[in-house]
Amino acid sequence: MEEREISIKELINVVWRGKIIIVILAVAFLLVGTIGAVVMEKRSSSVSTVLSLTWQGVTEGIYPNGTRFDYNTAFEAYVIEKALEEEGIESLTTNQIRNSFQLIPIVPSSVTLLIQEGLENGEQISYYPTDFKIVLDNAALDLSVDESRDLINEMIDQFRIDFENRYIQQSVILNYTGTDFELYDYLDIHKVLETQIDLIESVMITKGKLNPGFVSPTLGIGFADILVRTSLVSQLEIEKIESRTATYLLTKDKDYLITNYTHQNDIKQLELDKTLANVINAQLMIDNYTGSVTTIIIPGMDPSIEIDTYYNTLIDNLVNLQMNVNELENDIIYNELQIDRLNGDDPLFTVTPAKQAEEIAKLEAAIARSEIELSSIIEDSNTMLVEYDTYTTSSVIKPLMTPEYESSVSTLMYTGIGLILGAGIGVVVVLFKHDWE
Repeated sequence: MEEREISIKELINVVWRGKIIIVILAVAFLLVGTIGAVVMEKRSSSVSTVLSLTWQGVTEGIYPNGTRFDYNTAFEAYVIEKALEEEGIESLTTNQIRNSFQLIPIVPSSVTLLIQEGLENGEQISYYPTDFKIVLDNAALDLSVDESRDLINEMIDQFRIDFENRYIQQSVILNYTGTDFELYDYLDIHKVLETQIDLIESVMITKGKLNPGFVSPTLGIGFADILVRTSLVSQLEIEKIESRTATYLLTKDKDYLITNYTHQNDIKQLELDKTLANVINAQLMIDNYTGSVTTIIIPGMDPSIEIDTYYNTLIDNLVNLQMNVNELENDIIYNELQIDRLNGDDPLFTVTPAKQAEEIAKLEAAIARSEIELSSIIEDSNTMLVEYDTYTTSSVIKPLMTPEYESSVSTLMYTGIGLILGAGIGVVVVLFKHDWE
């Protein structure tokens, strides 16, 4: 066979003359590469996000109630079913979602090294992750990327709702101001209003200690602001209701009030008798106590200090009992005085029926104002409590990023390979055709 030599210039000219063939083959292979990449991408794509869990006990591998937290079963079937229902996806089942859904713990490399070193040294180190990667295989489920993102977000929301229902105590303040006060005497109404304020303040103080900086997104106020409002109502209205009722002996039923004071005295007299007996016993224990002295020597001080802690405890107990006796005796005297005034046996009590009627009008106006203000405070408090529960739950179960599309197939890479391969084959074809001719 005769061998022919070809110069670089001639080679370039040959390739240039065959550029149409090269372009056609390059474009054809580019399209094949692109189509192949798209097909493969649909079969291997997924959507993922990172979920952070920070409830109390998660670092020990437990739920707030002490039960074991297993991330493999964290998303219960009914949580997934509710998410599918909310998203209107009827073509998929709970099992299909579970088979295409992964919750992968994220363990820092430093922790992994620490565990390995511990095992090498014969130590067992436990680590419970708090961050997890959620992966949903949307290709296997035949879901679009947007549908998969919405489904992941809804599953997280339903998981948060389920967690809130199971482990977070829902606080709601009951409103007793709606009671029909026409059925109660003024002293009883005062007790209801006072109890209502105590209830509000108890809840607000508890929540304020947990998160003093919380501010309601809709109301723009915090727990301390509610406490200021209850304090004002207590000082401006409730205390005046009590003092006006007691000072002017305001009542809807005099006989009932006399019976009430009498009943209170009977109870207080029983308490007084028990307390007096305890005083006698406490005094006997002090009189018969032989003593047990503890000597404390402080360097540089002379003389030393001698104390008897148990004797001091006996003395404190006796003093407290005597104070209780004085308080009970004063209460009994006060109630007896009120009974005498109601019966008209106290010449010093000179309040006329006309004055009492005038004060009753003021009293009922104060009760009405208290009802309105406390109802408003309760409504705002319950709004805050709902928002605080939502805030608490969202902070313990929180996605750290929006769901992102992932694919193991690079469309750009496959397109580039197709283009280069097509162009290369085109050059070979052109050169072969030239040589053949």
